Amino acid sequence: MQAKNGTVVLFMNANKLRTGGQILLVPMRDLRENPLHPRLYYNDTKTDELVRSVAESGIVEPLTVSANADGTYTIVSGERRYRAAAALGYDCVPCVLIRSDSDSLLFTGLSNQLTHDPLSYFEIAQCYERLRDAFDLTYEETADRLGLSPAEIYAKIRLLQIPPKLRRVMLENGLSESYAKLLLKHDDAAKESLLTKIVHERLSLSEARACSDELLQGDRPQQGSVKTFFKDINIFVNTIDRACAAMSDGGVAAETDKTETEETVEYRILIRKTVPA
Repeated sequence: MQAKNGTVVLFMNANKLRTGGQILLVPMRDLRENPLHPRLYYNDTKTDELVRSVAESGIVEPLTVSANADGTYTIVSGERRYRAAAALGYDCVPCVLIRSDSDSLLFTGLSNQLTHDPLSYFEIAQCYERLRDAFDLTYEETADRLGLSPAEIYAKIRLLQIPPKLRRVMLENGLSESYAKLLLKHDDAAKESLLTKIVHERLSLSEARACSDELLQGDRPQQGSVKTFFKDINIFVNTIDRACAAMSDGGVAAETDKTETEETVEYRILIRKTVPA
Protein backbone atom coordinates (compact mmCIF):
# COMPACT_ATOMS: atom_id res chain seq x y z
CA MET A 1 0.00 0.00 0.00
CA GLN A 2 1.00 3.60 -0.40
CA ALA A 3 -0.24 6.74 1.27
CA LYS A 4 -1.54 9.77 -0.57
CA ASN A 5 -2.35 12.68 1.71
CA GLY A 6 -3.38 10.27 4.44
CA THR A 7 -5.38 8.03 2.10
CA VAL A 8 -4.35 4.39 1.68
CA VAL A 9 -3.97 3.33 -1.96
CA LEU A 10 -3.55 -0.27 -3.10
CA PHE A 11 -0.04 -1.16 -4.27
CA MET A 12 -0.66 -3.61 -7.10
CA ASN A 13 2.66 -5.14 -8.03
CA ALA A 14 4.29 -6.34 -4.80
CA ASN A 15 3.88 -10.01 -5.70
CA LYS A 16 5.87 -9.48 -8.90
CA LEU A 17 9.03 -8.21 -7.26
CA ARG A 18 12.12 -10.21 -8.11
CA THR A 19 14.82 -8.08 -6.53
CA GLY A 20 14.75 -9.89 -3.19
CA GLY A 21 15.06 -6.53 -1.43
CA GLN A 22 13.05 -5.33 1.54
CA ILE A 23 9.85 -3.43 0.72
CA LEU A 24 9.36 -0.19 2.64
CA LEU A 25 6.83 2.62 2.64
CA VAL A 26 9.20 5.61 2.56
CA PRO A 27 8.11 9.21 3.31
CA MET A 28 8.68 11.49 0.31
CA ARG A 29 10.65 13.89 2.53
CA ASP A 30 13.22 11.15 3.16
CA LEU A 31 13.92 10.42 -0.50
CA ARG A 32 16.91 11.94 -2.27
CA GLU A 33 17.45 12.08 -6.03
CA ASN A 34 20.46 10.17 -7.27
CA PRO A 35 23.27 12.64 -8.13
CA LEU A 36 24.71 10.01 -10.48
CA HIS A 37 21.41 9.42 -12.26
CA PRO A 38 22.04 9.13 -15.99
CA ARG A 39 18.92 10.96 -17.16
CA LEU A 40 19.66 14.58 -18.01
CA TYR A 41 16.39 15.58 -19.68
CA TYR A 42 12.82 14.62 -18.81
CA ASN A 43 10.12 14.42 -21.45
CA ASP A 44 7.25 16.56 -20.14
CA THR A 45 4.67 14.66 -22.18
CA LYS A 46 5.75 11.29 -20.77
CA THR A 47 5.88 12.73 -17.25
CA ASP A 48 2.32 14.07 -17.61
CA GLU A 49 1.16 10.67 -18.86
CA LEU A 50 2.74 8.97 -15.86
CA VAL A 51 1.13 11.46 -13.47
CA ARG A 52 -2.29 10.59 -14.91
CA SER A 53 -1.54 6.88 -14.69
CA VAL A 54 -0.41 7.12 -11.07
CA ALA A 55 -3.46 9.23 -10.21
CA GLU A 56 -5.71 6.49 -11.58
CA SER A 57 -3.92 3.33 -10.49
CA GLY A 58 -1.31 4.28 -7.91
CA ILE A 59 2.36 3.34 -8.26
CA VAL A 60 2.25 -0.17 -9.72
CA GLU A 61 6.00 -0.76 -9.43
CA PRO A 62 8.01 0.38 -6.39
CA LEU A 63 11.02 2.64 -6.50
CA THR A 64 14.41 1.08 -5.81
CA VAL A 65 16.37 2.86 -3.09
CA SER A 66 19.61 2.64 -1.15
CA ALA A 67 19.85 3.64 2.53
CA ASN A 68 22.04 6.57 3.58
CA ALA A 69 23.82 7.00 6.92
CA ASP A 70 21.59 9.93 7.90
CA GLY A 71 18.38 7.90 7.63
CA THR A 72 17.42 9.13 4.17
CA TYR A 73 17.24 7.05 1.00
CA THR A 74 18.82 7.62 -2.42
CA ILE A 75 16.70 6.68 -5.42
CA VAL A 76 18.49 4.06 -7.51
CA SER A 77 15.66 3.74 -10.05
CA GLY A 78 12.20 5.25 -10.32
CA GLU A 79 12.99 8.97 -10.62
CA ARG A 80 9.99 9.57 -12.90
CA ARG A 81 7.64 7.75 -10.53
CA TYR A 82 9.05 9.84 -7.70
CA ARG A 83 8.37 13.03 -9.66
CA ALA A 84 4.84 11.89 -10.47
CA ALA A 85 4.18 11.12 -6.80
CA ALA A 86 5.51 14.55 -5.83
CA ALA A 87 3.26 16.22 -8.40
CA LEU A 88 0.26 14.41 -6.92
CA GLY A 89 1.17 15.30 -3.34
CA TYR A 90 1.96 11.81 -2.09
CA ASP A 91 3.23 11.61 1.48
CA CYS A 92 5.09 8.34 0.96
CA VAL A 93 5.75 5.75 -1.72
CA PRO A 94 6.59 2.03 -1.84
CA CYS A 95 10.28 1.30 -2.23
CA VAL A 96 12.50 -1.74 -2.49
CA LEU A 97 15.59 -1.34 -0.30
CA ILE A 98 18.86 -2.64 -1.71
CA ARG A 99 22.46 -2.32 -0.64
CA SER A 100 24.35 -0.18 -3.08
CA ASP A 101 27.54 1.89 -3.19
CA SER A 102 28.00 4.80 -5.58
CA ASP A 103 29.43 2.48 -8.23
CA SER A 104 26.36 0.25 -8.10
CA LEU A 105 24.03 3.25 -8.01
CA LEU A 106 25.23 4.43 -11.38
CA PHE A 107 25.38 1.02 -13.03
CA THR A 108 21.98 0.02 -11.66
CA GLY A 109 20.45 3.31 -12.73
CA LEU A 110 21.84 2.97 -16.24
CA SER A 111 20.73 -0.65 -16.55
CA ASN A 112 17.22 0.17 -15.34
CA GLN A 113 16.83 3.10 -17.73
CA LEU A 114 18.09 1.14 -20.73
CA THR A 115 15.62 -1.64 -19.92
CA HIS A 116 12.49 0.33 -19.05
CA ASP A 117 12.79 3.83 -20.52
CA PRO A 118 15.80 4.13 -22.84
CA LEU A 119 18.10 7.07 -22.38
CA SER A 120 18.91 9.44 -25.20
CA TYR A 121 22.24 8.91 -26.91
CA PHE A 122 23.60 12.02 -25.20
CA GLU A 123 22.52 10.74 -21.77
CA ILE A 124 24.17 7.40 -22.43
CA ALA A 125 27.35 9.22 -23.50
CA GLN A 126 27.25 11.37 -20.36
CA CYS A 127 26.79 8.31 -18.18
CA TYR A 128 29.72 6.49 -19.81
CA GLU A 129 31.91 9.52 -19.21
CA ARG A 130 30.76 9.74 -15.58
CA LEU A 131 31.70 6.11 -15.11
CA ARG A 132 35.17 6.71 -16.50
CA ASP A 133 35.74 9.86 -14.48
CA ALA A 134 34.18 8.70 -11.21
CA PHE A 135 36.04 5.40 -11.07
CA ASP A 136 39.11 6.25 -13.15
CA LEU A 137 38.36 3.61 -15.77
CA THR A 138 39.93 3.18 -19.18
CA TYR A 139 37.77 2.75 -22.26
CA GLU A 140 38.53 -0.97 -22.11
CA GLU A 141 37.52 -1.26 -18.44
CA THR A 142 34.32 0.70 -19.00
CA ALA A 143 33.47 -1.46 -22.00
CA ASP A 144 34.15 -4.63 -20.02
CA ARG A 145 31.77 -3.60 -17.23
CA LEU A 146 29.00 -2.73 -19.65
CA GLY A 147 29.51 -5.62 -22.04
CA LEU A 148 30.38 -3.34 -24.95
CA SER A 149 33.42 -2.77 -27.14
CA PRO A 150 35.88 0.07 -26.38
CA ALA A 151 35.07 1.52 -29.80
CA GLU A 152 31.38 1.80 -28.85
CA ILE A 153 32.27 3.58 -25.61
CA TYR A 154 34.60 6.00 -27.40
CA ALA A 155 32.06 6.72 -30.16
CA LYS A 156 29.36 7.54 -27.61
CA ILE A 157 31.56 9.76 -25.42
CA ARG A 158 32.74 11.61 -28.53
CA LEU A 159 29.17 12.88 -28.95
CA LEU A 160 29.76 15.13 -25.94
CA GLN A 161 31.93 17.33 -28.18
CA ILE A 162 28.62 18.81 -29.28
CA PRO A 163 27.85 21.81 -27.01
CA PRO A 164 25.05 21.23 -24.43
CA LYS A 165 22.70 23.83 -25.93
CA LEU A 166 22.90 22.09 -29.30
CA ARG A 167 22.29 18.70 -27.70
CA ARG A 168 19.06 19.98 -26.18
CA VAL A 169 17.91 21.38 -29.54
CA MET A 170 18.60 18.01 -31.17
CA LEU A 171 16.63 16.08 -28.55
CA GLU A 172 13.74 18.55 -28.56
CA ASN A 173 13.47 18.10 -32.33
CA GLY A 174 13.78 14.34 -32.26
CA LEU A 175 16.99 14.18 -34.28
CA SER A 176 18.75 10.83 -34.30
CA GLU A 177 22.34 10.05 -33.39
CA SER A 178 23.20 9.98 -37.10
CA TYR A 179 22.61 13.74 -37.25
CA ALA A 180 24.90 14.17 -34.24
CA LYS A 181 27.67 12.32 -36.07
CA LEU A 182 27.35 14.78 -38.95
CA LEU A 183 27.82 17.72 -36.59
CA LEU A 184 31.01 16.20 -35.20
CA LYS A 185 32.74 16.87 -38.52
CA HIS A 186 32.55 20.63 -37.97
CA ASP A 187 33.77 23.26 -35.52
CA ASP A 188 31.28 24.69 -33.01
CA ALA A 189 30.20 27.62 -35.18
CA ALA A 190 29.57 25.36 -38.17
CA LYS A 191 27.80 22.83 -35.92
CA GLU A 192 25.31 25.48 -34.84
CA SER A 193 24.84 26.77 -38.38
CA LEU A 194 24.25 23.28 -39.78
CA LEU A 195 21.88 22.32 -36.97
CA THR A 196 19.86 25.50 -37.43
CA LYS A 197 19.46 24.68 -41.13
CA ILE A 198 18.50 21.08 -40.35
CA VAL A 199 15.83 22.14 -37.88
CA HIS A 200 14.39 25.12 -39.76
CA GLU A 201 14.29 23.37 -43.13
CA ARG A 202 13.44 19.97 -41.64
CA LEU A 203 16.18 18.29 -43.62
CA SER A 204 16.19 14.53 -44.01
CA LEU A 205 19.37 12.72 -43.06
CA SER A 206 20.49 12.48 -46.68
CA GLU A 207 19.80 16.18 -47.20
CA ALA A 208 21.67 17.04 -44.01
CA ARG A 209 24.60 14.90 -45.13
CA ALA A 210 24.74 16.72 -48.46
CA CYS A 211 24.65 20.08 -46.66
CA SER A 212 27.43 18.93 -44.33
CA ASP A 213 29.56 17.88 -47.30
CA GLU A 214 29.06 21.25 -48.94
CA LEU A 215 30.26 23.01 -45.80
CA LEU A 216 33.33 20.80 -45.66
CA GLN A 217 34.13 21.35 -49.33
CA GLY A 218 33.71 25.07 -48.88
CA ASP A 219 36.36 25.05 -46.16
CA ARG A 220 38.90 22.90 -47.99
CA PRO A 221 40.00 25.12 -50.92
CA GLN A 222 41.09 28.02 -48.75
CA GLN A 223 42.96 25.86 -46.24
CA GLY A 224 44.33 23.53 -48.91
CA SER A 225 45.54 26.32 -51.19
CA VAL A 226 47.56 27.91 -48.40
CA LYS A 227 49.20 24.63 -47.51
CA THR A 228 49.90 23.79 -51.16
CA PHE A 229 51.38 27.24 -51.86
CA PHE A 230 53.97 27.02 -49.11
CA LYS A 231 54.70 23.42 -49.94
CA ASP A 232 55.32 24.29 -53.63
CA ILE A 233 57.56 27.26 -52.76
CA ASN A 234 59.78 25.10 -50.58
CA ILE A 235 60.06 22.47 -53.29
CA PHE A 236 60.94 25.16 -55.85
CA VAL A 237 63.66 26.72 -53.66
CA ASN A 238 65.16 23.35 -52.80
CA THR A 239 65.21 22.42 -56.49
CA ILE A 240 67.17 25.57 -57.37
CA ASP A 241 69.67 24.92 -54.57
CA ARG A 242 70.24 21.36 -55.75
CA ALA A 243 70.59 22.46 -59.39
CA CYS A 244 73.20 25.08 -58.51
CA ALA A 245 75.10 22.58 -56.39
CA ALA A 246 75.05 20.08 -59.27
CA MET A 247 76.42 22.71 -61.68
CA SER A 248 79.25 23.57 -59.30
CA ASP A 249 80.09 19.90 -58.88
CA GLY A 250 80.15 19.57 -62.68
CA GLY A 251 82.61 22.41 -63.08
CA VAL A 252 80.14 25.12 -64.13
CA ALA A 253 80.70 28.39 -62.32
CA ALA A 254 77.35 29.35 -60.84
CA GLU A 255 76.73 31.99 -58.22
CA THR A 256 73.44 32.37 -56.38
CA ASP A 257 72.00 35.17 -54.33
CA LYS A 258 68.67 34.70 -52.50
CA THR A 259 66.67 37.54 -50.93
CA GLU A 260 63.56 36.62 -48.94
CA THR A 261 60.84 38.90 -47.55
CA GLU A 262 57.50 38.18 -45.88
CA GLU A 263 55.79 38.21 -49.26
CA THR A 264 58.44 37.20 -51.81
CA VAL A 265 61.50 35.07 -52.44
CA GLU A 266 63.95 36.60 -54.97
CA TYR A 267 66.57 34.30 -56.47
CA ARG A 268 69.49 35.66 -58.57
CA ILE A 269 71.64 33.13 -60.42
CA LEU A 270 74.83 34.10 -62.23
CA ILE A 271 76.34 31.50 -64.58
CA ARG A 272 79.73 32.32 -66.13
CA LYS A 273 80.38 31.19 -69.69
CA THR A 274 84.04 30.53 -68.92
CA VAL A 275 85.64 29.14 -65.82
CA PRO A 276 87.77 31.82 -64.15
CA ALA A 277 91.51 31.10 -64.11
